Amino acid sequence: MSSINAPRSQALASRTTVRVVELHGPKSVRAAERAVPNEGVLLQVETTGVCGTDHHIYAGRLPVPTPQLLGHEVIGRLMRLPDDHGLVTVDGSELTLGDRVLVAPGVPCGDCEGCAREERCLDRPCYGLTMVGDGLTGGFAPLMELRAGTRAYPVPESTPRERAVFAEPLACVLSALRKAFGPEYVPAGMDGIVLGFGAIGIVAATAIAASGGRATVVERDAGRRTLAQELGFVALADTSAVPHRAPLVIDAAGTPTAFAAALDLLAWSGTLIEIGNFADLGPIPIKPSEICLRDLRIVGSGETFYEDFAPAIRIVSETPVDLPRAITDVHEFVTLDDPHELFAAPAAGKALVAFA
Repeated sequence: MSSINAPRSQALASRTTVRVVELHGPKSVRAAERAVPNEGVLLQVETTGVCGTDHHIYAGRLPVPTPQLLGHEVIGRLMRLPDDHGLVTVDGSELTLGDRVLVAPGVPCGDCEGCAREERCLDRPCYGLTMVGDGLTGGFAPLMELRAGTRAYPVPESTPRERAVFAEPLACVLSALRKAFGPEYVPAGMDGIVLGFGAIGIVAATAIAASGGRATVVERDAGRRTLAQELGFVALADTSAVPHRAPLVIDAAGTPTAFAAALDLLAWSGTLIEIGNFADLGPIPIKPSEICLRDLRIVGSGETFYEDFAPAIRIVSETPVDLPRAITDVHEFVTLDDPHELFAAPAAGKALVAFA
């Protein structure tokens, strides 16, 4: 069996409890010990991304049941894999003990109308988002238990964690683009504007670049603009500096005002992908007539499709965009004395929790 760290793996295997980060309510997180289950699939966590959604939940802008473990952008290694493990890979590949994988957060519930029709699950329980109780069901812990029906996707050994951790957020963006344009994601060579250059903005610009298009980033924060330029993107401080309208605008800024600005930036018959406003920060005036008169299309996206994870892993592994440069905050779990440090401030780029 291959291993992230053989001595650590052996030490974890002998543990009956592990230290975790528990959410107990808005701005209330604390370290605790949880029991390691005696049976079932067990994942040794390598790294977990700190998502903007985690920040919204912590701040109380997205209500979730508690107590629970946050962390849904998980890369790890299969540490225990019973013969009847029940895990699913979309490409049908065989999972084996020691495989390095990305875990899709949502697990089919098996009871809803979508599951009965073998279509999209309408009520997925999600690791790090909705699973309550005392289990190891979130990525802010060194071990995770994986339920039957979990989708796991192989991650190449050659892909560093600083790239792999971008795969789950990229899958979210690819699913949004699939809803707009189909499985090609971005039409070949199509240029686009990205509003906001947090983690979602980074992978949105990367998706445009992967299609051969040019991504122009609009970001007010000077540090994030510098990062965008270092990654090879055109970066502007304000929408007024955008020289011309674009056929594609991806709003990753997460504010209602950005949504209104995005509409103004669309060329005739253009498409706005709205993937930033997951928390309700209030309304904003818009002109619906502009949508009609300019044949605009707005595509909102909250659901990530399973078939978009494998392409996301491939893109983050192969893109010439220097994604590791965008890792600006690394939290070493073993030295994380105060879990509130994870949410003290949004990362300049992408934040991750590393497990030695």
